[in-house]
Amino acid sequence: MNIDFLDAGCADAIHINFIGNDYKTHNILIDGGSEKGDLYQRGLRKRIDEIINIKKEIIDLWIITHIDDDHIGGILRLLKDAELLEATDLSQTTFWFNYSNWDYDSGMRTNNLKNVQQGITLRNYLIENSTVRENVTNDDIIDLWGAKATILSPDKKKYNAILKVWKNEEIKIRDSEISSLKINRRNDYNIKIEDFDANKEVKDTSVENGSSISFILQFKGESILFSADSHSDILASSISKVSKGKKLSVKYMQIPHHGSRYNISNTLLEMIDCNDYIISADGFNRSNLPNKESLVKVLHANPGKTINFHITQENELTRNIFKVDKDSQINLKFPEKGQKHLHFTIG
Repeated sequence: MNIDFLDAGCADAIHINFIGNDYKTHNILIDGGSEKGDLYQRGLRKRIDEIINIKKEIIDLWIITHIDDDHIGGILRLLKDAELLEATDLSQTTFWFNYSNWDYDSGMRTNNLKNVQQGITLRNYLIENSTVRENVTNDDIIDLWGAKATILSPDKKKYNAILKVWKNEEIKIRDSEISSLKINRRNDYNIKIEDFDANKEVKDTSVENGSSISFILQFKGESILFSADSHSDILASSISKVSKGKKLSVKYMQIPHHGSRYNISNTLLEMIDCNDYIISADGFNRSNLPNKESLVKVLHANPGKTINFHITQENELTRNIFKVDKDSQINLKFPEKGQKHLHFTIG
């Protein structure tokens, strides 16, 4: 199984390709990245063009984890990309999308930030043109042509919470609360590892992030944890049930919410047995993601182990996250030269 995390800035756009137990090639996409600048053109669009026009394959499954712009923006751009959209034929694609049936226009946003109206636009198109599976929650274990997806998030409570946001037009208030905690923070890359308080924790209270679809994908005895922007308490609770109190062994773990300090916890990390952690981020974003504090927590949870951090974009910020820690050998890995994605395999 081939898994590519596309360089989508501080956003998620993931492509999974494998031959299933039906001996057919299958393509799964997770989210679509942001629609800002040329991210769609060099990321999602290029990859879909390769699947559809070059390899002559289809997108079997598209998982939309939640309605933040950095996850659905690129998909919205696709809906306006008439030439590629016609060639793609999304009627052959099944979508996982936890949408609400309440239909209203909040009229609250005119920019590219997250909003329910974007979700409505996407929902309406998909209902009319594709097969949509809603209400994907942590009660589900889903067979995907021989691969197994164990859903970790959201739970029923957080799923119902996002439906309430859609229904009652609460998103503007929610955004204001969360932004007040994060906006205009300087990055923490100049703080040394030993100067972080690894026991200090803060929680993400965003309803949108809490509704994220996250899951363990298992294929031929190996696993990867896709965490989207999920809340760490729900991930920890679900993993505890799945692993029956033992450590969950995964080959790769995507650090939640682009490495945000609000979505990682010691409890979660202590449940995971993993050496390779993936971060979809570029450092150049209003929340300065990834937060170094999150990476330090991973190191503290894995004393004596060789830990690799795989980051989707290499630049002057991401290269220097651990620059002040001159005596520490931290393994930062980036896309290979000339590539715009991180490549992994399982199975």
